[in-house]
Amino acid sequence: MPRGSASRTVGSCTASFIRSIGVVRAMLATGVTFGSSSKEALLEYAQLAEESGLESVWIGESWGRSSVPVLTQMLERTESIDVGAGIFNIYTRTPALVAMTANTLADLSDGRFRVGLGASGPAVIENFHGVEFETPLRRTREYIEIVRAYLRGDRVDYDGEIFDLSGFRLDMEDHHESPIYVASMGETNRQLTGEFADGWMPLLIPSSGLEEALEAVERGVDRGDRSMDDCDVMPWIPTCVSENDPEAARDVVRAKIAFYVGAMGDYYANVVSEFGFEAQAETIRQGWKEDTQSGAEAAVTDEMVETIGAGGTPAEAAESFERFVDSGADSPVASIPTRWASDELTRETIRHL
Repeated sequence: MPRGSASRTVGSCTASFIRSIGVVRAMLATGVTFGSSSKEALLEYAQLAEESGLESVWIGESWGRSSVPVLTQMLERTESIDVGAGIFNIYTRTPALVAMTANTLADLSDGRFRVGLGASGPAVIENFHGVEFETPLRRTREYIEIVRAYLRGDRVDYDGEIFDLSGFRLDMEDHHESPIYVASMGETNRQLTGEFADGWMPLLIPSSGLEEALEAVERGVDRGDRSMDDCDVMPWIPTCVSENDPEAARDVVRAKIAFYVGAMGDYYANVVSEFGFEAQAETIRQGWKEDTQSGAEAAVTDEMVETIGAGGTPAEAAESFERFVDSGADSPVASIPTRWASDELTRETIRHL
């Protein structure tokens, strides 16, 4: 069985099993991801996540540290938890390089690596990397098809609109069909994800809007003659938990929502607007213009914190995760905003997952 379908079954069964008996973990999170932290802290957090029984840990990159060395060290320091790239953007590495990286990391870890792909956004791709942000949907489709073919061990002949490849296969003894997840937000991209990918990783879609957002994924699954069992629904949920200071935990979640909606261009503002928070998104963006992070945070409502994130006491966060699962999530991931969460809060959150 390909690792993608196996991983998805494990995640889906875990969520339902936890909900049915209520004693394995306090929350229905199956994985965790972190923001910016020191390398050593990230490695320690990954080990703590493994000790807590989580299935996966995800590490991204933006305009700072490259993720690949950290992913490599995480796999070396852990034994059972899956480690995922969350995400490799589809503009600054070729599909072949992503496949080489994924297969190498899976090879050194007995298949514990997952691929996460996404378009990122024009601000980073054009202004940091100097690459034109063009045809993201077509590029995503071709990327998935090429990476998957290389990971199967195929000799790839590909005649696409963007990529034209001929005659090569990965020159490795073993090939690992690592599952491919896509961080897609727009409706057409969600449909593409359902048609081609092994998993969907949305961010900032509220639990109240997840079922509606899934309709496009389901259309893609139907178009690809697949089942929803073939596409792991893995929302990344801004999460921070504290028994002693739940308000501080909620403020950490509030800070992440404020930053993404206020500072990251139109992309995430459009997401929250599409799913019920249009007026709030405009107020957050205006707050950012007037007083950057503080102004944006002041405009994030308690309802947004509650439905987009999971913050506060362990019981309150658990209720938030439950709402996501009830709305169609298979394998929710706790996205801990370490830019704003202290080391103490981060560790406490992991222990409660």
